[in-house]
Amino acid sequence: MFNTYKYYCPKCGVKLNDSRHVNFKVMKDGAFVTIIMLNPTPGEYNYESEPPIEFAKGERLDFHCPSCSENLQSEKFTDFVSIVLKPVDEIEFEVLFDRAAGQHTTYVMTEDMIEKHGDHPKDLM
Repeated sequence: MFNTYKYYCPKCGVKLNDSRHVNFKVMKDGAFVTIIMLNPTPGEYNYESEPPIEFAKGERLDFHCPSCSENLQSEKFTDFVSIVLKPVDEIEFEVLFDRAAGQHTTYVMTEDMIEKHGDHPKDLM
């Protein structure tokens, strides 16, 4: 899709990724669980976490911005996390990925289409 992936928090605008990962705080019942570092390429689902943790398949995770701590759950699609992808400064897309551990589904929402990635993408609309 793109050569570089720059992701941003839709709440505070801070860049979420470094050169290797997209970084989030994972919370459960309002308490910190781990920092999760996801592969930035849509359709790639490997991750690291600090502290290391295994998630139960299907477990719903609450992803928060590591800077402003806001919950990044999509308001429209509550099973998904919503972040912003800016391949260049002038272009902005919404990216949705499933909050459930092991559910490999990602959508890149462009102006005129929805690009689907993963094992079991469903139609959103």
